Amino acid sequence: MKKKSYLPFVAIIVCVLLCVSACSSKKQTSTVEHQQLTWHEKREKPFGTFDYPEITEKEAFDLLKNKFNVHVPNFVKEVKEMLKADVKSKGMQEGDPEFTMYASGDELKARAYYPINDRDELRVFALVDLKYSYNKEKKEVRLTSQSLSMTTYGQKITYPKDNFDELLAKSAEIIDLPKKLTDQSIQHFKEEYKEIDKRPASSKAIVYSNDQEAVEKKKVSQSLLGGFDSKQELKEIYASIVDYTD
Repeated sequence: MKKKSYLPFVAIIVCVLLCVSACSSKKQTSTVEHQQLTWHEKREKPFGTFDYPEITEKEAFDLLKNKFNVHVPNFVKEVKEMLKADVKSKGMQEGDPEFTMYASGDELKARAYYPINDRDELRVFALVDLKYSYNKEKKEVRLTSQSLSMTTYGQKITYPKDNFDELLAKSAEIIDLPKKLTDQSIQHFKEEYKEIDKRPASSKAIVYSNDQEAVEKKKVSQSLLGGFDSKQELKEIYASIVDYTD
């Protein structure tokens, strides 16, 4: 009889533990939103002081992985794929990428330059910037920010495939914006700047950004912008991810 009296108590304990486990699992899911965009790792030492101007992509990736022991994000690969599939048109060539990289104590920055050439002339180029930060107190290194800046070059303002909206949408996909939100944001952007008089000259305009909310709530910031030239024509695309999480 004594043994049986313990059974309800044990059942209650099991239920409580299961509930706690479920709640914990839900909490973890909410705190790792856009986890594939972020990278954190334990580290004992800062980066030191180094400067690498004008190096190849292979050299840059080797330095990032083997010297500085940091993660090269899919962001870079996805930008390259977009350039090849959605920017370059028939008869154009991808130029040789060029990297610059420097480390200064707690900070490491890398910039990639990816050109698209029409015959011997530059037609489009993209800049990809990566920033890594070291936190002494947490003994942690993280990929703080990833950004894309892409623009046409020369007399022709339009992109080779005349697909600015599609390139905006593709850039939004790279920074993990949902398609419905992307479509709404691009449509609103087009309506707001439909008239040339309303467009800023030589400036950027927001298509979508949750940066302020991300700072306040310590989340991942995602931003997409369109850039106008001096004649108020659209020619630049900016996309960025900033990790404000704990």
